[in-house]
Amino acid sequence: MNTASMSRRRLLSAGGLVVAFSISSRVWPQGAGGASKTKAAELPGSLKTTPLLDSWIRVDGEGKIVVFTGKAELGQGIKTALVQVAADELDVPAARITLITADTARTPNEGVTAGSHSMQDSGTAILNAAANVRGLLTSAAAGRWNLAASKITTTGEGAVRAPDGRTLSYGDLAASLDLHVAATPDAPRHTSTTNRLIGADLPRVDIPAKLTGGSAYVHDLRLPGMLHARVVRGPSFGTRLRGGDIEAVSAMPGIVKVVRRGAFTAIVAEAEWPAILALRRLQAAGWDRAAAALPPADPLAALRASPTQDIIVANVGGAAPAAGRRVEARYTRPWLMNGAIGPSCAVALFDGGMMTVWTHSQGVFPLRRALAELLGMAPEKVRCIQSEGSGCYGHNGADDVAADAALAALAVPGRPVRLQWMREQEHGWEPLGPGMVVEASATLGADGRIADWRYDVWSNAHNGRPVTAGGLLAGAEVEPPFPPRLPGQSRCRRAAATATASRSTI
Repeated sequence: MNTASMSRRRLLSAGGLVVAFSISSRVWPQGAGGASKTKAAELPGSLKTTPLLDSWIRVDGEGKIVVFTGKAELGQGIKTALVQVAADELDVPAARITLITADTARTPNEGVTAGSHSMQDSGTAILNAAANVRGLLTSAAAGRWNLAASKITTTGEGAVRAPDGRTLSYGDLAASLDLHVAATPDAPRHTSTTNRLIGADLPRVDIPAKLTGGSAYVHDLRLPGMLHARVVRGPSFGTRLRGGDIEAVSAMPGIVKVVRRGAFTAIVAEAEWPAILALRRLQAAGWDRAAAALPPADPLAALRASPTQDIIVANVGGAAPAAGRRVEARYTRPWLMNGAIGPSCAVALFDGGMMTVWTHSQGVFPLRRALAELLGMAPEKVRCIQSEGSGCYGHNGADDVAADAALAALAVPGRPVRLQWMREQEHGWEPLGPGMVVEASATLGADGRIADWRYDVWSNAHNGRPVTAGGLLAGAEVEPPFPPRLPGQSRCRRAAATATASRSTI
């Protein structure tokens, strides 16, 4: 296997308390042993890797319901959709659900929010977990009333009802339940046709603050004693600060600290404007472009000629093209900016040996791993909390700015640091959508059907999100630098040759 080392950047620039006690298996759907009897492979979505119910849903003694997801709201509306799923299956109003999104200290690890997998992975997990929790609640009520669980119904308002009209709230029942048990894959779904939320037009829960100028994004986060920072970088990837009078900049009004770690430089100030003035003063010293590799004259041709990995998806029949009319085409796509609407931003706090980072990353758990390596800290000492950022199409600078903020916060313990990129930094340093070259060819037989076809793709990897310190911009700037994690090219050949194959499954 041969993979290339060209990166996309380099090519273009060169709560609640759970109370537990034992109850009989007669009223416990999971039965005795719970987790040991659950076949994880049968569980839907992300329940396969995180099967415990209290990882997804918690109900306290007052009936407050908290639902957890490892997926991030990116403007696609999953907060609303997941609230609908949970509320519908628990048979409660949507307003009763508090949804906690990706947080390495609180939510399941669901990797990266990408590829339209949120409902497939997290939605199905929450749906099944909610069905399990509702079953536990109704079974607990059946045990108290000495009734069959099938006789118990839910009210739609967070309570269960017996045939004679008696009710018990979810809060009353939750106080005697332990949700630290594994989900069962076949929990019966809620079948009532009233008060259904799935499929209904529920107003987006994330929109009001965005429309009214409320606190909607990580950019809006303000913490007591918060400092503001800017990272010092050149116009594009690979440029380095040539010099600059660090002592003079450190003495400028409002400057708290100039943080230097090898080639990494950040300015920490009491407010944004002093940080920007100091940034401009350092930038005036100029830049060394020696490390900024220029792209080849024809980058797509270079991609086409680069080392590749062959993956034969389908290869049916003979290698020689069949006789008939030959059709060939070549398609290309350049490297594209992901078009972040606003510059990337993060807030970090280093306090008591713990680093907390508020970030609009699409993968807080992979980011935690990369930050821990960068900072030389144990992963459990790094917490990443997802907070929405401005929209983009693809991988923006969210992970990189989180690393910048963390390094700045490390230098000023006990003070939150808000670090936002400048607009030109976003455009010059963000990861780029990968270029692609596609070559397709086919032969049409005398009957007009496809006799053979071939489809070749050359492209950088489409997932270069950082999972190590070497995948972060700051990881290449600190001293000593971390080995870069460079996504390679891949060449995928897909071929079929048979007189009856009019389509091929890829």
